[in-house]
Amino acid sequence: MAPTFKIAVIQFEPKAMDIEGNFVKACSYLRQAAESDCHLAVLPEFHLTSWVPDEPGFRLASVESSRYLDEYQKLSLELKMSIVPGTICEKTGPPDEQGIGNVAYFINGETGAISGKYQKKNLWHPERQHLVSSGDEPHGAFDINLRREDGRPVRAGMLICWDLAFPEAFRALIADGAQIIIIPSWWFPNDISDSALAINPSSEAVFIKSATECRAFENTAAIAFANAGGLSSITMPVQGCLGRLGIGEEGVLVREIDMAVLDVAEENYKVRTDMQREGWHYNYTLTRN
Repeated sequence: MAPTFKIAVIQFEPKAMDIEGNFVKACSYLRQAAESDCHLAVLPEFHLTSWVPDEPGFRLASVESSRYLDEYQKLSLELKMSIVPGTICEKTGPPDEQGIGNVAYFINGETGAISGKYQKKNLWHPERQHLVSSGDEPHGAFDINLRREDGRPVRAGMLICWDLAFPEAFRALIADGAQIIIIPSWWFPNDISDSALAINPSSEAVFIKSATECRAFENTAAIAFANAGGLSSITMPVQGCLGRLGIGEEGVLVREIDMAVLDVAEENYKVRTDMQREGWHYNYTLTRN
């Protein structure tokens, strides 16, 4: 029998530049997830600082927030629960050309160690003057401290917010064996222009709902989407959305995922099987496990 795992996605809109206050709130929600016996909890993007790049001191505050990674590692070990602490901004690049990278970490709940790291690749247009993309660095999956029935570790991959719009990112992760894809996000209903909102005020809700479900189905993968702007969800192929928080709602969504469902999805859709075939005709699937 395939194992089941409990995952929590945490949704709240942080107060601008209130790093300590946001950290305290995040920890409270993480403890709530642990009380529900979760194996993994995911916080949203920019959860420590909010996204206010034009505020004086925002760059410095973003860099200073990186020191909280150690605190999350200690908490993960204490709670015996793996944590993806949203994103944490940190300096990146050579000393003479340093920029700010927006980075997600996967913290192993058994050891408190870092199992995976991902710097956001597809930056939303307004972010590009403030943040540095991971550029040509390939997407990669990694083993986590959850195990299948045969003892093999579950493999996970991480993306961030606007990466959701790029199917290629998901294909690269499942080509490397990812079964769970974790997406901290900062995506709000009014992130598009007035002209677009005039056409459809619910445009971004439609985008998020359809994309998260589509990515789960077309990649035979579980999707854990934790969004500060609402509609955080946990989605499975075949089953669809297992649960979703509303826009403006704060709290913790906990759902149990059954790894057998991923096997059934792959048996039917054979997406990974096709990608592993010799002569597969899309050249971005270069890494195969």
